[in-house]
Amino acid sequence: MSQKQLVLTGFLGIVGLAMLAGMIAILFPSWNGSDELLVSLILTAFYALGLMALVIYGKRMPMSRMLSVIALVVSLAFYLVGIWFSRPLSRQWESVVWSGGFISIAIAGGFIHRIFVWPIKLNRLGLTLMKWASILCAMSTVGIVVCGFVFMGTSYWGDAYLRVVWMSVVLTTGTTIATGVAALFGMKPDQVEDGMIGTCVQVSLTCPRCGAAASAVSNKESRCAGCKLKVRIEIEEPRCTCGYSLYQLESDACPECGRAISDDDRWMGTQSVTDELD
Repeated sequence: MSQKQLVLTGFLGIVGLAMLAGMIAILFPSWNGSDELLVSLILTAFYALGLMALVIYGKRMPMSRMLSVIALVVSLAFYLVGIWFSRPLSRQWESVVWSGGFISIAIAGGFIHRIFVWPIKLNRLGLTLMKWASILCAMSTVGIVVCGFVFMGTSYWGDAYLRVVWMSVVLTTGTTIATGVAALFGMKPDQVEDGMIGTCVQVSLTCPRCGAAASAVSNKESRCAGCKLKVRIEIEEPRCTCGYSLYQLESDACPECGRAISDDDRWMGTQSVTDELD
């Protein structure tokens, strides 16, 4: 059995045990079994589902995935200690245990946010800035929550501090949702606008070394079929710094942001170019 199959079997086994415990609690409400066992199984099942999602969707960011998995496991361990040993623990140590669980899950949430938001690619500067705002807000939220638990404890959180926490959470949630919506419904970076050409197009040329007719793909390395000379042709559509396409734009200013358009990027039209060449 491979490592992936072993991990999947373990996750599914934990979820199955939690389902069985839940069914027993529903069918036999007078069952005198351990409440700690039931809560532990259900909590572990939820963590198993979260870990399984990380294993599936966090492949492109292995370091963040590993750190988030470690933080989730640590938080689960803290919660299980709090569930099973709440009675013999003193109030101070009980507070340390539950605070450790919250701190660990907050750190895990920050890495999980990075795993899902960081790979998103957006084709507009404003949307990219919004994505970075989402990442920065998530980092600040984690930092604020962790500092609150470490230096103050929840019993000392004042009204002003709670307002700061909730404002950071709202900003993180809003920018993250907006980034996800832009990624789902906005134009992808590899999509082509009307009248524009793609970043990778077929280009016909003459090999500068052997003179043979050759073809290349723009923005990618190609080779001459005869002498094997490596050829790379770079093309880039003229755009304003805000990302607005300047194709067939006759104005001397960008209609989106108002910036002046340089003479090198200004549209002249086919006839104007022909007259200038003549």
